Amino acid sequence: MRHRLVAVLALCALAGLLGASRSQAEEHPQMSEADMMKLYMEAAMPGPEHAMLAKSAGSWKVTMKSWMDPEGEPMESDGSETATMILGGRYLQSIFEGTSMMGPFEGMGILGYDNVKKKYVGTWSDTMGTSLMYYEGDYDASTRTMVCRGDYVDAATGMTMAARMVTRTISDDEHVFEMYGPGPTGAEVKWMEMHYARVK
Repeated sequence: MRHRLVAVLALCALAGLLGASRSQAEEHPQMSEADMMKLYMEAAMPGPEHAMLAKSAGSWKVTMKSWMDPEGEPMESDGSETATMILGGRYLQSIFEGTSMMGPFEGMGILGYDNVKKKYVGTWSDTMGTSLMYYEGDYDASTRTMVCRGDYVDAATGMTMAARMVTRTISDDEHVFEMYGPGPTGAEVKWMEMHYARVK
């Protein structure tokens, strides 16, 4: 029954897409429906950016540092992460398990590359909240560094907080993730640093 429902929803989505393409073709007579469908198909195909993400698939040992006080000593803990390419190689799904100041901690990230936006895009959710963070950014091949920016609503203040995430690739078997956000004075400070070493 569930598979039948999924199939029906997929057909409805395709019908909506075809209807939208016909409408767009009518509004833009210089582009045929066939040309528009070609663009849709090209936008859906995994490319070299997705192949780069696939290099991070596997199991990882994680050493984490986090700061409540940017001037103080960090809290240190260990964790593990399993990353898998999903949906035909279009997204990297990461499942993290470790500890935090609130106790056992689990998180899930989805990272992909949007062929239309020409941006890396991702979401993050974890057991320290019920909100979903969305972020996007760029990758610099010369420094093997990805820089993304996103925001979330802080549970204590109800305010939207901006965050900057930096991932530095050292090798196919090692990378470092850093997260920055506003400190007590409003200036950006480092919140977290995670060192990843491949297990397999």
